[in-house]
Amino acid sequence: MVSPLYKIALVSAAYPPYTFGGIDIQTYDLAHGLSNNGLDVTVFCGLSKKKEIIRENENLSIYRLPFFDFYPRVLWFQLMNQGLFRKEFKNFDLIHSQNTSGSIYSFFRNKTKTPWIVSFHDHQLRRLSLLLKINPLNLSLGDLTYYSMGYPLFEYLSNLEVKNADHYIICGYSGFKDFYNYNKIKQEKTTVIPNGVNPDKLENLAKLFEEKNPLIEPSNSFRLFTSGRLYTSKGIQYLIRAMPKVISVNPEVSLEIYGKGPLLPKLLTLINDLKLEKKVFCRGHVEYEELMYKLKTCDLTVYPSLNEVGASLSVMEAMAFGKAVVAFDYPFTREILDHSDTGYLVKPKNVDELSDAVCLLIGDKKLRERIGENARLKILKKHNWNDVIKKYIDVYDKVISEHKDNSK
Repeated sequence: MVSPLYKIALVSAAYPPYTFGGIDIQTYDLAHGLSNNGLDVTVFCGLSKKKEIIRENENLSIYRLPFFDFYPRVLWFQLMNQGLFRKEFKNFDLIHSQNTSGSIYSFFRNKTKTPWIVSFHDHQLRRLSLLLKINPLNLSLGDLTYYSMGYPLFEYLSNLEVKNADHYIICGYSGFKDFYNYNKIKQEKTTVIPNGVNPDKLENLAKLFEEKNPLIEPSNSFRLFTSGRLYTSKGIQYLIRAMPKVISVNPEVSLEIYGKGPLLPKLLTLINDLKLEKKVFCRGHVEYEELMYKLKTCDLTVYPSLNEVGASLSVMEAMAFGKAVVAFDYPFTREILDHSDTGYLVKPKNVDELSDAVCLLIGDKKLRERIGENARLKILKKHNWNDVIKKYIDVYDKVISEHKDNSK
């Protein structure tokens, strides 16, 4: 166990409650898990009009900082606060860049002389290659900016991270293969730690929303659920295209889509073109408590993502609630879902197979419940956050100890 005297700085542009994407939630759980295990943790994050320090518990502080809230947000966050980083990072035993999409810490780490770990949640070249395989008419301006215009800059910064960081943490084995093959990442400096979830926390959040909204009416329809940032890479367009066939077989089915992003106008147009306005609903951004309640009370989840570095946190949340998940069959989905056992996998981008799988699970309650229960048990056994946090602590201990040895 790492010494409680160690001070850890987690750097993440976004952090709940203002945002709760997969990386943001993972950073939140990591910060609280570390502090609960006796480490002194400070999270440096953005989305504040002025600098403020919030003490969440005895061992955890949140340092909220201002930055320009437009693309590329993660870069503005670092550039606008680099002076503070140069000053503050000297006071820590380890810096962990958790969500910076290419940290600029490479440029001044020699002055702080603090060991540095980088978590990779995305791969720049894989993200760009995805763009080239999609019909340009299906891409939003946000997609084009996010995938192509930002590629040279963030690929350059990612390579600097690979070159200069003391250690790397990658949240999936498929992501590790990308970095190993294309970025020549050093295997001995890399640890793969798949994402984890805290099932008790999720249950408590859903219960809290229900207690705050006692008059909420249960839905009479069979509810499909999906969530995520609305970019082409999340594959929501394929799910919408699958809905006419699903509804023709099961007229009582509805689909709720939670999240926001630049693809929303195209999704709304697609919904109108397919005359699905009364069956498919884009609910936008909701508070995390409500999102977990809607997930817990849905009947079936579908996550048709086209690109992840490792197992999706959203998929894990659904599994933790005992929900059957339908997803496209990629290496990153096979890291968490076993076909017809803990999930249901279909050929990527195949709308017919996707609709058939959804119809199968709608019509077979026993199969749906068996898959959901197997999924829940897998989360408890292999991806429970209480176990995942120990792997992070082991990496921290190793990197800090090696740094001290090399400094003698």
